[in-house]
Amino acid sequence: MHARKSKKLRRRAENLLIEWLRTMVPDGEDTSKINKNNLHEFLPEQTHIYSQNKFMLSAYSLRWFYKKVKKNPNITVKELTNA
Repeated sequence: MHARKSKKLRRRAENLLIEWLRTMVPDGEDTSKINKNNLHEFLPEQTHIYSQNKFMLSAYSLRWFYKKVKKNPNITVKELTNA
C-alpha cells in the first residue's frame, strides 16, 4: 500500500474513533473536549487482551478502527457499532 493511501486511512480511522468517543460521552458533557491532540487520554493503555491462549486486539482501539477502515474505507460509526 502506498504511503499516501495508508496515511489517509489512518486519518479516517482517527476521525471515526473521535466520533465514536463523542457518542459515548454522557448527556450534558462537552463533546468538543475530545479532539485529535488529546485522543490518547481517553483510550485505555492496554490495546490487546489475552483470551483462549492467544493475544487478541481489543475492540474499539485505534488499531481496531484502522483495520476496519482498511477493509472498508467508506465505513461509518453506525455500521461499526451495529456490526
